[in-house]
Amino acid sequence: MEELNLSSYIKILRPGLKQNDKQESAGRLLLNSINDQDYVINHGYHIDSLSSKKISQLANQIIPVPDSLRQASMEKTVINQTIDYFRDEVMNDLNPHLKFDTIDALIRLIDSDETIPPDKRKDLMKYHEAGDDEHFLASTFLYALNRPNKKADDSVSDEDIPLLAEANFECPVCQRKLVETVKGHPVKRYRITQIFPDTLDKVTASEFEDAVPSPAKGNKPENLIALDKGCSERYLLNPTLEEYKKLREVKETLSRSYKAKTAISTFQLEEDIRTILSSLNQIRDDSDLVDLEYNALHIEEKFAPENFILKKQTQMQVVQYYRYIEKTFSESDCAFDIIASEIRISSNKLEKGGLSQAEVINYLSEWIRNKAGLGSESKLASDIVVSFFIQNCEVFHK
Repeated sequence: MEELNLSSYIKILRPGLKQNDKQESAGRLLLNSINDQDYVINHGYHIDSLSSKKISQLANQIIPVPDSLRQASMEKTVINQTIDYFRDEVMNDLNPHLKFDTIDALIRLIDSDETIPPDKRKDLMKYHEAGDDEHFLASTFLYALNRPNKKADDSVSDEDIPLLAEANFECPVCQRKLVETVKGHPVKRYRITQIFPDTLDKVTASEFEDAVPSPAKGNKPENLIALDKGCSERYLLNPTLEEYKKLREVKETLSRSYKAKTAISTFQLEEDIRTILSSLNQIRDDSDLVDLEYNALHIEEKFAPENFILKKQTQMQVVQYYRYIEKTFSESDCAFDIIASEIRISSNKLEKGGLSQAEVINYLSEWIRNKAGLGSESKLASDIVVSFFIQNCEVFHK
């Protein structure tokens, strides 16, 4: 799917021009709508050399739009003069026979580009619907100028792995996968995004900083988060204070959780746990099982009210398997006290890291299975062992 940016805008407009119907001249005509303004020149935004090479690189998405032009395009004076330029220069260069073809091609691109927020799409289209073609073309150009123009590298960078792992390879906003496997190769579906963007104007930056001070700026890990490409673009297009506060909160939650998971991954779980898991996997009928009395359950006060189903599942596993696991521990040489201590410390770290009760159980189960060196077929057995330690008061406090 082609996205609206400076490159696609030049490609659409160029065939519809009379005099500037070549790539270089079309690119220069459009960029000069900003670059040649007195305000831009006097305020240091001007690009001294719009060479044919630079225009070719912009048209072919080899380089991003120069920051100075993007910064200039945000000024009200520049916006107004750009609209005047399109009325006086660009509209006069449109081929009258192809004018509607050109505008229609631009509309179809706007309609098909799913990365454009619905409100922005409506905002652009209102000028066309009002018959104000120069305003429509100018506003669409200014928008395209501010969107990512350089072709995205679809390969997953090693430098991005910690941020992807922090987000569990899933966009924390829309829950889409951040990396997909295509023909056996990982393909990126994400953008590493600045939570406190460098591109904020001074007023907005001050407003954000006053509300929630950023622990870091620029491309420091504390200021970066892995988002789905569409979510990233919608945020960076015009970040609001509420969006910033929410994203900062999400980042802090992800960071706490990731640090907790990383911490317990380095813990050494007593290898005797394999004995318990293997024993559970060898159960073939009910003859070895003795139910725990319901009045001996310690589960009721351990779970939050919203985790009713999780509590019931845990209760069922405890009733059925607690006595069996207890008996297996007592009849083996397993270092029960050491295992219980390791699980208690790991659980505490995960709970303090902000993980939900379901996440704590899932992560402890995965950790136990991995440390025991057993495959996915032992997942249920690992879940049962976690339930045992919940009942045994090593996981979750009252």
